[in-house]
Amino acid sequence: MSAVAHAYRYAHASATLAEPAGPRLSLATSSPQADGGAAHPHFFEGRLLQPRLCAEMLSAVHLVVGSRFFTPANSVARAIALADPVVTAGGELLRFEGFSACCSCYVRVDLLPASYDGQVVGKGTTNVDFNAPMRAALARLRDADGLSLSVGRDALALQSGGHEVVERKVALPLRWLRGMVEVQSYLAGMRHRFELKGLEALRFFRTLPKASTSRTPLWVVPSPKGPFTTTRPHPQGVRVTDTSRLRVLEALLPKAQSLAVHADEAQQASAWVLSFPGARLTLALSAEPWRGFSGEGQALRALMRMDDERAVAQVRAQLNWQAVIDTAELAAKLGVAASSVEDSLRILGASGLVGFDLAARSEGAEGRYFHRVLPFDLSSVEDMHPRLADARELMARGAVHIAKASPIDAQVTSGGTVHSVRETDGELRCTCPWFAKYQGERGPCKHVLAVEATAASTNATEGDR
Repeated sequence: MSAVAHAYRYAHASATLAEPAGPRLSLATSSPQADGGAAHPHFFEGRLLQPRLCAEMLSAVHLVVGSRFFTPANSVARAIALADPVVTAGGELLRFEGFSACCSCYVRVDLLPASYDGQVVGKGTTNVDFNAPMRAALARLRDADGLSLSVGRDALALQSGGHEVVERKVALPLRWLRGMVEVQSYLAGMRHRFELKGLEALRFFRTLPKASTSRTPLWVVPSPKGPFTTTRPHPQGVRVTDTSRLRVLEALLPKAQSLAVHADEAQQASAWVLSFPGARLTLALSAEPWRGFSGEGQALRALMRMDDERAVAQVRAQLNWQAVIDTAELAAKLGVAASSVEDSLRILGASGLVGFDLAARSEGAEGRYFHRVLPFDLSSVEDMHPRLADARELMARGAVHIAKASPIDAQVTSGGTVHSVRETDGELRCTCPWFAKYQGERGPCKHVLAVEATAASTNATEGDR
């Protein structure tokens, strides 16, 4: 399994500070601020108002990052050793996000301003290893111990009740990183399906199988008497395979105010958002445990279709660690179409520069993007999309021939074979093995991408005449 090489340089060692108000949890970054500002010893300093709840939420992140729900041959030990969550400070929020070792589960904890007494004094993103000693330290923490928090440079240290743990960072697998950028496109395409009160959700979760080894999908369906599951597709239901991936939520449900469930139209992914006073946890699941988000390719169309590079640059220039990016407001400010801003944000999401928050709702929008910079070499993002690179190579060597523009009828010569790409009911279908296997559910194949981009380029050229 390939991994992204990243050099971590520590300006100073993390320290445990004994303060009159109580112990401090110190989360430290190893790189300069991504916004180019002067380095600050801490990005955030303050006191957590619900120490035990915050500890349980961070433990949930650790549980997901350390879990594997599908096991390819000869990959277990290395994948778990390389897993690493990401921590972001900015926009008055603290966010902790990560992936399971199999990349089929994404988890993010958002600590809102109401959850702490302190201030964000800088902006930045880092990744820190949460291993067994950190989990043990979090498990020991009690509300009576209190917990101060700082996010700064170098390492991660936890002190509460006289205990201290220091962690060092590790390399991130390329597949893990692909999943991190890919899941944002899925989240942006979801809509709110139903919502449960915390205790109602807890009662339902206790009816789910304790373990799931079956690949048979279940549909979670809301009803006046409470949600139920069925193996038959249901128009109001949300598709889930392997309910053991939801177990990370069960321990938190007694303290949750609500559970909101989201899913995309094609039922290829779902998201489960727990809300607490001043905090929330988002868990996103791919359609199948063996389908890691890293291979889905949902952002490829935006990356190929968006030929207005100036719009992407304009939108990127407006990023300043916002907790919420208002698309309509940004479009009006830049004087461009809202759809152009949405495409730009999707591209920036696939480049590791923004994430998507389903809970940041506003009028006319299910959720909003937020700014954060993943802590790895962003020049490697292009290498994470082999289908994108292959499609561009097909276009560069003139392998695409469009016989009919509307509806599209095209041929693509690839690997000594001529594949037909035809438009049916507004969607492009290809004769290649990839499309035959996935039917577009895992994003477009390279031939469809090349045809779409060629057709768009041809239309733009004819429009300029």
